[in-house]
Amino acid sequence: MADITVAVDEAGADQLFDTAVGLLPPQARSDTGTLGPFTAGYAVTATFAPGDIDLIAPGSIRITDMRVNWSLDLTLTIDLASFLPEICLPQVCIPIPCVGTVCSPKICLPRPTIPIHVSFGDTARATADFGLSIALVGGMWKVETVVQDVIDIEFGTGTAALLGAIGAAVTVAALAIPLIGPFVAIVVGAILLAIGIAEVTGFLGPIISPFVSGLRIPIYKRPQMFQALSADGPNDPAVFITLDQVNAFITSDVEDELVLEVDFS
Repeated sequence: MADITVAVDEAGADQLFDTAVGLLPPQARSDTGTLGPFTAGYAVTATFAPGDIDLIAPGSIRITDMRVNWSLDLTLTIDLASFLPEICLPQVCIPIPCVGTVCSPKICLPRPTIPIHVSFGDTARATADFGLSIALVGGMWKVETVVQDVIDIEFGTGTAALLGAIGAAVTVAALAIPLIGPFVAIVVGAILLAIGIAEVTGFLGPIISPFVSGLRIPIYKRPQMFQALSADGPNDPAVFITLDQVNAFITSDVEDELVLEVDFS
């Protein structure tokens, strides 16, 4: 039998995880991907807000409706040569006696590559199953919950506005292109309309899901050896306690409970 046993029911576990999730620092990552025909580089940060806890014996914790607040800095690279045919001014040729035919030089309109910068943020809700991880690392006992399976990620309704933000940025950048700016804005705008919200969420899914799938939530942390303290302060002579074993699991004998057991000497 363990020297110390502590158990909390689902209501207590909910409060425990509310505190633990609230202490998680912001997380960030950057990479590149594709959004429709466009190359997209991004830097994204995410913070978490707690959801509802369901304890499932013997060692699974389901968190539903955990809120993921994300902020995205997006750079789309639009290569106009991929969308627009080459547009050249007609050549004029004039026959000149004793010289021959002389033609004006071939002049083609530029089709530059346009970088589009967009900053955007919204909320997603995730449901995931977590397992319990108990480890002694560097003289420190740690009990954490680690994601086993991400069941669902649902993006907020505001995510649809990302297409509108991209479209507005494209219009501003395109209109600055001499001669063909309005035409470019129309063409790229039509492409964005064809992309649709389904492809936007398909683009965002692989960006946001790693934050959830790699999530570790600490619920207990204690040095393996520490000095015991009495109500009056440190003991004299000093007394040290060693945590020989730490275990965590979920029971469902009467009600679902998260249990922590500690053996010490």
